[in-house]
Amino acid sequence: MIRSRLAGGALALVALLARPAAAELPDAATFLADVGFSAEQVAQVEAGKLATATIQPSTERELVAAFAFLVQASPAELVSQMKTGLLDRTDPNTIAFAMIQGAPTLASFAKLALQPDAQKRTQAYVNARPGGDLNLSAAEIARFGALGSGASTAAVEGTVRSALLARLEAYQARGLAGIEPYARADGKTRSPADELRAATHATKRLHSMVPAVQALLLDYPGGKPPGTEEAYRWSHYTAHGVPTLALTHSLYVPEGDAFVVAQRQFYVTSGYNCEQGVAALLPMKTGTLVVYSNRTSTDQVTGFGGSAKRSIGSKLLGSQLEELYQKVQATER
Repeated sequence: MIRSRLAGGALALVALLARPAAAELPDAATFLADVGFSAEQVAQVEAGKLATATIQPSTERELVAAFAFLVQASPAELVSQMKTGLLDRTDPNTIAFAMIQGAPTLASFAKLALQPDAQKRTQAYVNARPGGDLNLSAAEIARFGALGSGASTAAVEGTVRSALLARLEAYQARGLAGIEPYARADGKTRSPADELRAATHATKRLHSMVPAVQALLLDYPGGKPPGTEEAYRWSHYTAHGVPTLALTHSLYVPEGDAFVVAQRQFYVTSGYNCEQGVAALLPMKTGTLVVYSNRTSTDQVTGFGGSAKRSIGSKLLGSQLEELYQKVQATER
């Protein structure tokens, strides 16, 4: 669940865990070692601390972060709080958010407003161009441009709500195939769907342990494992000082007393392209072991010096995620 805002926040939680058929869930030390945590990092987690691990990006545009910690709540209790938007409520970068109940309509986005900096953001939409600061498809750019340079904030807000609704309905109907690419300069595009596919294929441990969950992430809306629940929300938050809107899909897949929780930001207005988180919620005697990985696609780490920027960016993202999860831990105590 977790947002990239954090990069934005995100947090998304998408789970990496579940047990293979007819097998016992591994203990904390075994599982952490199996997914790449060192003996020292395992000891940190067992001592009640948060430990970070290194994972490799799936593309040159990807920032990555991974960590594990223990929390006192049970997996079911933690999932229950996630469903209410716990991470949005504990993240100080949140401006507004809403869980979307039932079939989405324009009323689902009624609380969405282009505040702060309403006039500046209004002009950014009506003046949008391919390759600009806003992630928009060619059709969306044309729609905002048709409003004219003198368009009111209310008119632009209405078009933003309509565009978000259209993207949400397309994703719900067709999954990754329903995500419109962002228009970039020189006729190029950036496909969030391709970025999310790469992130999912890179989660090899997820495929080996729970292939049905990886298949769900790739083939949604088909192939839901028994007991799967899902939720959608829109979020308005500050990412790197910039007000940002995002659409997030969360999946909650039970596996015995454990959970696979997947959170995917399939549309983001600016700053990065998309985000997917992966987490394991593993029941322990004293609560839950949370193992989380996050993959965020951004064009801002490509080109000259990209490797160094990815390394720095991933560390910054990891530190932001750690801070957010420490707040979640405190909330659960």
